[in-house]
Amino acid sequence: MMDRDHTIQISQTSSLRPVAVLVFTAKLVVASFLVAQASLLPASPVSEVYGLSR
Repeated sequence: MMDRDHTIQISQTSSLRPVAVLVFTAKLVVASFLVAQASLLPASPVSEVYGLSR
């Protein structure tokens, strides 16, 4: 009984790893997309006031 519970815990832990990799990859893709969009936008007056113009 204990052996089966232990193998279930191991299989659940190992099945979470691909999910974590997928979530991390999706976050990287979204972050790079947002950076690309921000670099394409024209400088706003607010960013120029604070000295954030490129």
